[in-house]
Amino acid sequence: MKRVLTGAVVAAALLVSVQARAQGSVTLYGIIDTGVDWESQAAKAPGQTSASGSAIRMTSLSSALPSRWGLRGKEDLGSGLNVIFELESGFAPNSGALQNGNRLFGRSAWVGLEAPYGTVRAGRQINMTYIALMKSTVLGPALYSLAALDPYLPNSRSDNTLSYFGELHHFVLGATYSTGRDAASAAGSSAVNGGAAFNPGATNCPGGVAGNSTACRQITALAGYWGQQLGLQFVYDQLRGGPGLLPGSVSYDPSMPLLLSSSSAKTTRYMVSGYFQLGDFALRGGAIHRMTTTTTDYQTNIYYGGASYMLKPDVELDGEISRIATSDQKNANYYVMRATYFLSKRTSIYTMLGFMQNNSRASYSVGAGNYTVAGAKQTGVLFGIQQRF
Repeated sequence: MKRVLTGAVVAAALLVSVQARAQGSVTLYGIIDTGVDWESQAAKAPGQTSASGSAIRMTSLSSALPSRWGLRGKEDLGSGLNVIFELESGFAPNSGALQNGNRLFGRSAWVGLEAPYGTVRAGRQINMTYIALMKSTVLGPALYSLAALDPYLPNSRSDNTLSYFGELHHFVLGATYSTGRDAASAAGSSAVNGGAAFNPGATNCPGGVAGNSTACRQITALAGYWGQQLGLQFVYDQLRGGPGLLPGSVSYDPSMPLLLSSSSAKTTRYMVSGYFQLGDFALRGGAIHRMTTTTTDYQTNIYYGGASYMLKPDVELDGEISRIATSDQKNANYYVMRATYFLSKRTSIYTMLGFMQNNSRASYSVGAGNYTVAGAKQTGVLFGIQQRF
């Protein structure tokens, strides 16, 4: 009996130890980031011919960064091999609603193996376009950012994805392969697309079509050099169309409500970008060419460049200029400045100033996800606060 009790105590101690190790390898993290945004010449919906007036609102999709919380874990298997995972959920701090197509873990949900020669992951994850963009823009996925010119860029994630990423002597190589790029859809009252409303985070393309391996497929690839002071990278990104999630519906392009009704319809991007870092000063920029092929071809070119400077240990200044030119002459210039004051290592307050200069055909809003009218010269001002945990 004594041996049984001793064995039970030892087993319980081992179990507690294993659980403690497992708990110790899991990290809870997150960002709560919200602000108040004012924009001139605002419209209530796309296609308005005259502005409704200025608008003031609390941010939801993003402020300086999208709000999120997540769990990240790692287990050492020995010999340089680790099991890793990440579950990340995006939410709107102004309402508490889920983001990323109303998914609990819409930002990421993957498990992988990390080894000396690279990392392999499986699940929903950011793709190589997102990774390259975060290396080459000073603003990131802010409300005032490249997201205002192309809503795909801050939403460049892929469902049903296998990925590889490796780095050797600052040279990097990565790729993703998705068998169904987006298995979520946003319900809407639109007469087109089977009633699915346009949502760049839920583009209605689940894939898995019998006899058609290219339906909703997405492939991205990155090759580059990431030095401490200088970096350069090239990205290839192709996504396919196909049948939608809803009965009778089809998928659409995450950049605009353009239907991709079959697997032969596709959007292909080529990006070249880089950075230069010298102490507290950084320059970042690049160019993105996009071609969407359906019954006709539609092309866009985005050029962007920005600078970031730590004026003081607790004050950072950012500025970025970008331009979009399209095959249907919907062109615009975009100017953004941001000043951030760090109250602590985890908390900051900031202000952003944006100006969108549309030509007579273009109607890009200074704030991503908002609306203005064609030809608008729109100004936006944002005040926000961010807390990391």
